[in-house]
Amino acid sequence: MPFSQATGRAAAASVVLSLFCLGAAPAALPYQVAGDVAQSFQLLTTTYYEAVDPAVLLAAASDALAQAARKRGATVAPPALTVQGDRDATLAELDGAIASTARSAHGTPSEFAYVAIAAMAKATNDRYTQFFTPDEFKAFNDALDPKRIGGIGVMIEPDAASGDVRVTYVLPGTPAERAGLAVGDIITTIDTKPIKGLSVDAVSGRLRGNPGTVVSVTVQRSGASSAFTITRDNVQPPTVVFKMLPGEIGYVWVMEFGRGTPAEFDTAIARLRDSGAKALVLDLRNDGGGYVNSALDISSRFIANKALLTVEERGKRATTIDADGDPSITLPVTVLVNQFTASASEITAGALQDDGIGMLVGARTFGKGVMQTLTPLPDGAAIKITTAHYLTPSRRDINLRGIDPDVRVDENRDARFGDVDKDAQLRAALSLLQKKIAEAKSE
Repeated sequence: MPFSQATGRAAAASVVLSLFCLGAAPAALPYQVAGDVAQSFQLLTTTYYEAVDPAVLLAAASDALAQAARKRGATVAPPALTVQGDRDATLAELDGAIASTARSAHGTPSEFAYVAIAAMAKATNDRYTQFFTPDEFKAFNDALDPKRIGGIGVMIEPDAASGDVRVTYVLPGTPAERAGLAVGDIITTIDTKPIKGLSVDAVSGRLRGNPGTVVSVTVQRSGASSAFTITRDNVQPPTVVFKMLPGEIGYVWVMEFGRGTPAEFDTAIARLRDSGAKALVLDLRNDGGGYVNSALDISSRFIANKALLTVEERGKRATTIDADGDPSITLPVTVLVNQFTASASEITAGALQDDGIGMLVGARTFGKGVMQTLTPLPDGAAIKITTAHYLTPSRRDINLRGIDPDVRVDENRDARFGDVDKDAQLRAALSLLQKKIAEAKSE
């Protein structure tokens, strides 16, 4: 369901945000770049969840510097880097190699520092340990926490039958909701111009605009034409969408775990309760993860005074994180999962399954049982390092294994998530909940 103010999605990420500072590194490089190198080397050698040989990191950096120089037309032998008696001496040698290679290749110190750090991160042979340049770090953050965009606040997609563009979701508290747009509306004109034949992206572009500007939208609803004049505003692309399904069953799709996801989730639950929801489908399909704390916050809405997960870190005792207080959600719940339910979303799925809160329906999950710490660096870059391994409340190790659903249901062809008629996995989840509702009435 594309958002009319487009948003990205983060893949397979379980991230803890860290603010980590070291003293100034040797001055062979500009301070901020030297800080990037120093912090990255320190974190990789001390916090990666398995021991890392510093010599392996230095060898990778050396080879990468020589390769980068060759790409710029300079013949540079791989610098001879060795582990010195103390960290500062080792860093001074590394900084000197970066600076001299940059000069020989007529490049910038930042460019070659980034090459060295990225190579050291890659040398861990861990697919989730990764260096981000400042631009890449911004893109990563924007994917998990999209910035507000000027628009009206709807999600749209093509109508398969007619080729028209229809509204699939109206964000709460947005200009579109206040104006009266509704799910199912077929958009016919924007600012009096027909949109027939335009792509979803083109229609989104016409709906977007600076906050405070006005857009006129005409829709077809139940065979009748309705016109709306809407003043655009700053709209936050959603990470949670919700609606009521037949049988007074609420549906909440958590698309990723951003910083604001728990608040969005609470809004969804409050709206569904006000509408009389008697049960809940929590959809975690295609949710590649995000921030661990957000996943724990949402898990704790269902679980009271029980374990949420166990975290194992290098050189430390395993720590079990428990939910505190009473659950805020006591409705019957089923959880939809698939092969793209990963990382932080597997934390929530595993907790609800292990604690007996809700049955999982769908397909085996991705299987990422490790967590990363994301550390911003002085130059505006960042490094994401796998620092922990986690287990579900019953101490299941799901890494590279995934979580098996309680009820296996294959995804139907051309499935449309959240559409009962076109979503076989959702229908199976509803069937389970309808039985629970019927049992509760008979008691």
